[in-house]
Amino acid sequence: DESSLSRRHIFQRALFAVPALAINPQQSIAGNFTPGGTLVDREIGILVGNSEASASRDINNGNVLFSQDNYFKFGVAASWIEPGTTDFPKTMPFVLSQQRYDTLKKYKARVDAGVQAVVDLESVIKAGNYRSITDGDDPKYALRPLGLLANGFLASENTGTTNELLLARWFINEAYLRLGDMRKASSEADAMSAYDAGKKSINSYFSMMNRVITSKVGDKFEYI
Repeated sequence: DESSLSRRHIFQRALFAVPALAINPQQSIAGNFTPGGTLVDREIGILVGNSEASASRDINNGNVLFSQDNYFKFGVAASWIEPGTTDFPKTMPFVLSQQRYDTLKKYKARVDAGVQAVVDLESVIKAGNYRSITDGDDPKYALRPLGLLANGFLASENTGTTNELLLARWFINEAYLRLGDMRKASSEADAMSAYDAGKKSINSYFSMMNRVITSKVGDKFEYI
């Protein structure tokens, strides 16, 4: 009868709609909800805002070091920060200089050593040995200390988790993902592309940290 035909038509339309979501899972996030559950009226996606962001990031942010980052809250990638620039982010949260001093003293040597371990990967890639590169969970890269340093620089009991801290975590997560991208690369060129993006992530992170390292706090980080 007519009602049966109508129900069959609705079922067929729904059936044909399913593959469309499977083809592009990035579009199948519930509406325009960010991974953190915020409803927004704009495009979201792991590459939205920065085409050089890692395409290996899970759309639900499940495969990164720090799950709550810029993408988690806003649903988009962040722009790189050029070394030494101060136009982005517009402001930095206020954290007591003593807290920043103590944090830098505790983590700077580990961060410097970890970043040097990343820099050393250029020669590994050029020698064709990129498949031997360990992923971001390897403690020699000191990515967790990068996160702890950011916590001490960009948040306090008064501020809580700031947007600037989420941004710094996004840069750390990108470096984390790019280490995996280097190891899984299909060619030396792809591995170098991942390496270059990883360097941009670290330099962007250093740009943020250096903005709040005054002479009373200590020595700024050197860009790579």
